[in-house]
Amino acid sequence: MIKKKYAIIRNAERFDAKELLRFYLHKPAFACLLDTKREPLLPNLSELEELLQHKDTAQSFYVVENKAGDIRGFIVLKGINPEVLFGEIMLLFDNEIYEKENALIEEALEFIETRAFVQLHLRKLMTTCLEEEQYLRPFLQNHSYQCEGCMREVLFTCGKWHNLETWAKFNVVSVNLPV
Repeated sequence: MIKKKYAIIRNAERFDAKELLRFYLHKPAFACLLDTKREPLLPNLSELEELLQHKDTAQSFYVVENKAGDIRGFIVLKGINPEVLFGEIMLLFDNEIYEKENALIEEALEFIETRAFVQLHLRKLMTTCLEEEQYLRPFLQNHSYQCEGCMREVLFTCGKWHNLETWAKFNVVSVNLPV
């Protein structure tokens, strides 16, 4: 458990599955919860419990709580590929958290970037964003993430087509090191 000024960050456990399921049921979908075919996943509670119970070195789920112990969201580092020094992050927070508890999300992002860049020595982190994730895009921009491209009308949900953006951040310290 990591205690920050605004956030408490801990490993996600099996009993957190019910709260995680809420994000999978959210409409419109979160881009980071789409499968490899860019379709929304619809796991059930027992599948999420199994996922959170199984500790995997290639995927780390963390719960982000406020100081009162209320779960405010999740951060995930997944797809870690030590050979190409790349990983993917997921930021799962409701829009109201970006509005009212932005400092909590900033602490969570700082934690996951430190884990990726300092502890695991990754060179690049990436994430995805749907156009409906109106608070995520400016948050990523404000934290030195760059848009690497947009797939037009790649997801059909809620009665319309949606664009999917890919965002990335390089670890500038490791990029400048000789290979």
